Amino acid sequence: MAQNQRNTLFNDDHPNSNTMISFAGPTGGVGTTLLAANLGIHLAKKGRTVLLADLALRKAGCHLALGMARPAINLGIFLEDKDASVEGTLTPTPINNLFILAGAPELPQVANMPYLNKQKLLVGIRKLPFDYILVDAGSGTGKDTLDFLLAANYPVIVGQATPVGVEPLYRFIRGFIRRLLAEALHKKRFDQIAHLLNPMSPLSGLWDAEEVDGKDLRTVEEAIESRHFCFVQTGLDSEKELRSGLQIESLVRNYFLFPLKCIGGVEWDRQAAEARDNLIPIAKSYPMCPFSLATEKLANVFLKQEKEPFEREGHVVSRPHAELNAYELLKLPWNTTPNEIQAAYSKLLEPYLDNSPLTLGLYDKEERQAIRDLLEDAYKTLITTALRRQLDDTLLERGEMSPEERLTEYGELPQEINRTAETPSSPETPEKPPAPQKSPVEDLLKEIKVFDGPALRKIRESQGITIAEIVAETNIRAWYIESIEREQVDALPGRIYLKGFLKQVAQYLKLGPERVVRDYLGKVDAQSASPGE
Repeated sequence: MAQNQRNTLFNDDHPNSNTMISFAGPTGGVGTTLLAANLGIHLAKKGRTVLLADLALRKAGCHLALGMARPAINLGIFLEDKDASVEGTLTPTPINNLFILAGAPELPQVANMPYLNKQKLLVGIRKLPFDYILVDAGSGTGKDTLDFLLAANYPVIVGQATPVGVEPLYRFIRGFIRRLLAEALHKKRFDQIAHLLNPMSPLSGLWDAEEVDGKDLRTVEEAIESRHFCFVQTGLDSEKELRSGLQIESLVRNYFLFPLKCIGGVEWDRQAAEARDNLIPIAKSYPMCPFSLATEKLANVFLKQEKEPFEREGHVVSRPHAELNAYELLKLPWNTTPNEIQAAYSKLLEPYLDNSPLTLGLYDKEERQAIRDLLEDAYKTLITTALRRQLDDTLLERGEMSPEERLTEYGELPQEINRTAETPSSPETPEKPPAPQKSPVEDLLKEIKVFDGPALRKIRESQGITIAEIVAETNIRAWYIESIEREQVDALPGRIYLKGFLKQVAQYLKLGPERVVRDYLGKVDAQSASPGE
């Protein structure tokens, strides 16, 4: 009976066809509640019936994200009355098609909820006639949070790609995988093999351990395949920062052998913050703000799954970096071009740089350097025609590459790399070097004493660069650039983000980033200190 109860709680064999999406994060403050609530609003506005279940227990606050006082009918009724049904604890919200199962954080019963209570609660929720059930599972690695996250078809891990956000995120993923293994294998069997697990990466080596039999491995694989594990990056200041979320996906897959999929990122903005602080539903009140648009994109991702579901995937089969050939290291096809090689190398190298937070808690300094060396060697091999030919010969001999897959003509090196190899077209009559031409901005730069907003605008215009071109390259929103040039301090983002924007604009305009940041912030600080002037 106990085994059937566990299967009922964590398997996806319930009779209804609704979709359960659970959200949890490593720490509070990453935005799981706002994300779940506003995703619910978007799905409801698109005609789906939605239940928002606030199972953050001790930190229940979904009703606030919907602009509601805590409903009198809430989870407490279900916990205190053994005869109560889940259906009797639901409350309609001001949003059509959206209902809420509100939390009851003050009740002692919500702490470390008994397993049978969780079973009864989740079974009851799944039987409700909603298209989507969105669960705010809270934060941290407590059993309740992990269990409510695991109970969903789509467990969504929410985190931030910052120095203070990445390490807790990886610790959370470790705890989540261990809880998955414990629930898949059941406690007694898990306790028997727990000492075999790699404490840093629980799935690593599991398939090679002699003490783990085939039945165990099939059970674990089925538990992984039965869910679509997702990651949403929050706290973005521009869509370009979503690149970090995709890099985290790659790192998690390679390091933890865990099939995590980054499905999007959520930007934070002034209007969203204002709505949150005033207990106003963001997606309803500011549907065109960056936060609302980002959560609507996520709603569309899940709606698309109704017709084109994610492919089910088991644990990731990965080989050590040192065993991969140059194509595999850079994740490139046999017929890759020099420009593709350059782009792939730059993209893959970034997380392993010493100033990147993305590998904190995964690799130490020496390990990052070793991976950078491997990537560098792979890049040099593929970008150098002679070395690439030699590698292709070896792959052909091993049968890893077929003659049809091999390039018939090897491309030239990219112009920026081949620059030192250029020779005059006629050795007998060498061309005269062109006379140095004066840059159109040189005279303007001599006149500028301080790189303030108007100066940046003049330099941009003197180079014939539009704001739209900077936006396309940097993904900084146009109104931020306009505000920087106009020195509209009230419309500018926080100081950390402003420094980053100034550096990107300076680099695009071919100016010294540090000088621009120093001058601009110095003027802003002076104006703030003398508001009457």
